[in-house]
Amino acid sequence: MIRFRQIEAFRSLIITGTSVGAARKLHMTQPAISRLIADLEADLGFSLFSRIGGRLNLTTAGLRFYKSVEENFLGLERLKQVADMIREEASEGLTVACMPVLATTLLPPVLADFTERHPGVPIKVDSVKVPKVFMILQNHKADVALSLAFPAIAGIEVETLLKMPASCAMPAAHKLAKKETVRPADLRGEKLIGWLPNSRQPYEAEQSLISATEDRPRYTVFTDTAHTRYAMVVGGLGVSIVEPFAAKVWRAHSVVVRPFEADIEYEYALSYPSSGIRSDLIASFRNSVKRVIESYSFDD
Repeated sequence: MIRFRQIEAFRSLIITGTSVGAARKLHMTQPAISRLIADLEADLGFSLFSRIGGRLNLTTAGLRFYKSVEENFLGLERLKQVADMIREEASEGLTVACMPVLATTLLPPVLADFTERHPGVPIKVDSVKVPKVFMILQNHKADVALSLAFPAIAGIEVETLLKMPASCAMPAAHKLAKKETVRPADLRGEKLIGWLPNSRQPYEAEQSLISATEDRPRYTVFTDTAHTRYAMVVGGLGVSIVEPFAAKVWRAHSVVVRPFEADIEYEYALSYPSSGIRSDLIASFRNSVKRVIESYSFDD
């Protein structure tokens, strides 16, 4: 039966070039190295070295075996690096990927609730757009993500949290601010701030609506984040069909937000690497999200 110590001796002998060097590297005696190599050859059933004139030379079989050993050792080295990184970063921490608008609105009260139950647990927040959420979760670089929902993707499990209708945002002095509800027909001839097509859910719904409107509104700016849309509204560049979370932030900047009567809906979700295994911290974070959403006010 092959033992790990035999493999270590074999690899060290190749790297250092001599049994003396291998013994020094592994803090062993030279005879012990020789015994390990002899035992390994007996277990393998073939010679690893040819011994000519007191020198050790790899046989063809030995070279093939060494290549396989090196491939596996590189894997072990990588595991060691990962273990070192986890140890340095605290293995009991939590890494959350979160789209920017939720990172500045929903996530703070969620983390306040979570840290009250887990004081001292280090938390990392990676504020990213939805397309990057896929890569982060698939590469296991985050424990959980909070974002707009997305279609099924290999390696990711998605759990719907809530669905919210779109609103319409405009400057306080805009004529539409006098309406209690804004309808698609009200946008005729208006300047409009729109989505860039990198978040399929709101982009496609908005485009379908606008294309069916007579005297279509004229897009002035396309942006890729909710806060940027609201900022463009403040700048007088137009009105915008917006998601609900950032509204409370921008009302303080003379933005008026009205219900928008259209079939545009924003669906939010928690997502996880689909390993089927979740830690107690992830379960507790999920519970914190659920608790906050139950009492969350979009109007404060």
